[in-house]
Amino acid sequence: MKIAIDAHFVGVRHGGNEVHFENLIRHLARMASGGDEYFVFTYQCAARSRLDEQRLTFIPLRSRSVLWQRAVEIPRHTHRLDVDLLHVPFNYLPAHRCRKVVTIHDLGFLRFPETYAALERARMAWLTRFAARHADHVFTGSHAAKAEIMAEYHIDESRVSVTPSAADQASFRPLAPDEITSFRKRRGLPFPYILFVGTIQPRKNVVALLRAFHRLRSRRYEHRLVLVGRRGWRADAVFQFITEHGLSDVVHHFDDVDVAELPRFYNAATLFAYPSLYEGFGMPILEAMSCGCPVVSANTSSLPEVYGDAALTFDPHDAGALAERMIEVVEDGELRAQLQRRGFVNCSRFSWARTADVVHTVYHTL
Repeated sequence: MKIAIDAHFVGVRHGGNEVHFENLIRHLARMASGGDEYFVFTYQCAARSRLDEQRLTFIPLRSRSVLWQRAVEIPRHTHRLDVDLLHVPFNYLPAHRCRKVVTIHDLGFLRFPETYAALERARMAWLTRFAARHADHVFTGSHAAKAEIMAEYHIDESRVSVTPSAADQASFRPLAPDEITSFRKRRGLPFPYILFVGTIQPRKNVVALLRAFHRLRSRRYEHRLVLVGRRGWRADAVFQFITEHGLSDVVHHFDDVDVAELPRFYNAATLFAYPSLYEGFGMPILEAMSCGCPVVSANTSSLPEVYGDAALTFDPHDAGALAERMIEVVEDGELRAQLQRRGFVNCSRFSWARTADVVHTVYHTL
């Protein structure tokens, strides 16, 4: 079976969606049967080193225009290669006669439209509707997202499969104390800190985290706040809050962190706080837990599926509740140890091998 996968973003960005496809492709290649051929469409040389698998054939995309890729390049390649099945991410579905599957990560543009620019929201609405209704099968990361997709686009349950992400436990793991100390010195982080990882954008609700953190500082807690993630749409509101509330010296932003260094940020943190308003999955929760970092998470959308019984939770609209949860973890060493133990157990519920098996089975049953 000839299978093509659009991976134009691998090696370009590092977000939950990109990590999902990178790991999925890697594990699909490892389990490929003798009759399977995998073609990976990419325009970034870094993708080839990140997906260093002998069973993958890389097909270069010349254009950086997503529209041109979907309208011209990918259909041309799938026709030339006589592909049996095409798997695309991010709701874009090229026109081609082969069987097509799409991964729809979430419907955030519908659930929280105010957190998207108007043009982006309209584009996502049209593309996702088209993809959901015309793809032969839909993958999504959680049962919460599956229910939303089925209800919104009126598609049968049999056409949607849940394919959760997982932490790469070879990379995201507890580190030796001397390695953490070395990291702290190199990054200038000798103090205890609370960590957030994610794109700085309205949906991530970082301002609520800042409000909660401001309460901690007003009560003389010495922890600082570390934000790891690129500036997204409307990120200025976050940095304006930091300036206006005199937090510039105690909030540290790192916007260009290599994936290899993320485990060090988690390992050195006292706790990981995730105040997001809406997620199709919530990969940073598992990354934190896999590193032994206690998690305080919003209790919305798919997140309860991800953290299970291994996190302290709060209403993302209640900054006071978030502050109290963080204080509980900061003050109680036994609670931190308990959350660490539960986090390790919780991570075992997720496996890239199992997710790849679900995807592989769908490929061969369409």
